[in-house]
Amino acid sequence: MRLFPAILLSFLLQSLASGLLGDDLAPPDLIYLCALLLAASTSPYAGLPLAFALGVLQDLLSAGYPGLHGVGLLLAAYAYYRLSRLVHWDEPAGQLVILGGSYLAKWLGLGLVAVWMRLEAFNPLTLWPVILPEMVLTLLVAPLFFRIFQPRMPNS
Repeated sequence: MRLFPAILLSFLLQSLASGLLGDDLAPPDLIYLCALLLAASTSPYAGLPLAFALGVLQDLLSAGYPGLHGVGLLLAAYAYYRLSRLVHWDEPAGQLVILGGSYLAKWLGLGLVAVWMRLEAFNPLTLWPVILPEMVLTLLVAPLFFRIFQPRMPNS
């Protein structure tokens, strides 16, 4: 099973990229890509709880609010399952729709939890300098990430 090395490597590379890029540029979200890899490799009955658990693990390791990334990755995995039924992963436009839609669903989940917890520092209007570079870098790294771990996509 190649999922455990993917999880371990994504956490290690995420912390390395965060340290190298610093505060000026948001690193690509490799843990989000790992959640999509989990979703692509398992059924929704296993993929959704695994994505949530991966997000909670991310929250615990980064000293964040428990459940913040858990809900974000849960909604990202759900959007992946839904969008992968509408478009084909084999086409570049399909990959862009699936990755972009699930990425926006991740931030929607983060925003919902932030509103529920009344986190005043989590303002979507001031987070665009973080969201957009992270999305661009994540979309650029995604083909390499998925080529390395070769998930079994449902439309393949």
